[in-house]
Amino acid sequence: MRSTIATAKLAWQQASSHQAPLLAAGVAFYTFTSLFPAVIAGISLYALFASPQTIAGQVDRIQDVLPADAASIVTDQIQQVAETSSGALGVTTVIALAIALYSASGGVSNLLTAVNTMYGLGDDRSFVKRKALAYGMTAAAIAFAIVAVALVAVAPALFSIIDIVPGVRIAAEVARWLILIGLVIALIAMMYRLAPNRPSPQRFVTRGVLAAAGLWIIASVGFSVYVNNFGSYGETYGALAGVVVLLLWLWVGLYAVLFGAALQAVEENVVNQRTLTEDLDTAQSRTDAERAQLQIEDEITTFIKVIDDTQGRRHDTH
Repeated sequence: MRSTIATAKLAWQQASSHQAPLLAAGVAFYTFTSLFPAVIAGISLYALFASPQTIAGQVDRIQDVLPADAASIVTDQIQQVAETSSGALGVTTVIALAIALYSASGGVSNLLTAVNTMYGLGDDRSFVKRKALAYGMTAAAIAFAIVAVALVAVAPALFSIIDIVPGVRIAAEVARWLILIGLVIALIAMMYRLAPNRPSPQRFVTRGVLAAAGLWIIASVGFSVYVNNFGSYGETYGALAGVVVLLLWLWVGLYAVLFGAALQAVEENVVNQRTLTEDLDTAQSRTDAERAQLQIEDEITTFIKVIDDTQGRRHDTH
């Protein structure tokens, strides 16, 4: 049985060899473009039960989990959607939800592909199966987002209205954060169970899941503290500061998820020292072959140039 350090080292090598930072950046971009359709879907559903004034008074709490610059973009979009929502489940709302679900599934689909890549696996599943998985995970992510917003934004407002003793209030505050952490763990566990193209593991919550959730929370909080207290993104990027901060926050969190997937792959023995060595040897062989091909192309180009120069001199002589 591998030690924790050996497992983490293998996971790091697997993540690095499969370009986890680059994949996280790409998925962060697609997630960013899918975020606002998901917000539209979630707030349209929430607006069925809450007035725009109520929603506007609660969204500021999102700054508790996002950097201030990033939170401002999300809260502005939420308020705009809440103000324009009809508050009734009509045909227009259903169509808007369907379009939002389709758009948001693009980011989720790319994330699932990236997780499968961390396992070093191909994906021979049918198009229908992959799309069904993407839509299912998108629906789960939207449901998670709705509950998360309720815990972060709505619960404190309820605690202020309900007259409860201080001790119970503290316990309720702790409970809502524990529930939120539990939801993060459950969502990541579901992703690791369904995304990779391999038989599902017996355990639902594994060390890879816990590591990903822990790293995501630590990195998210650390990045938020840095941005809110030491960062100068506003001076550097001006009006685009919020967009840049939100993209960086997504990148940090998604990298944690992909590293956790690599760790999970090592835990399941899908990835081990042998497979890692084979991947590196294959990459090196491919690199050597590409170099040889480029060298041959250069030699052919040089040969053709020599022939052209020779013919040119002969033509000048005649």
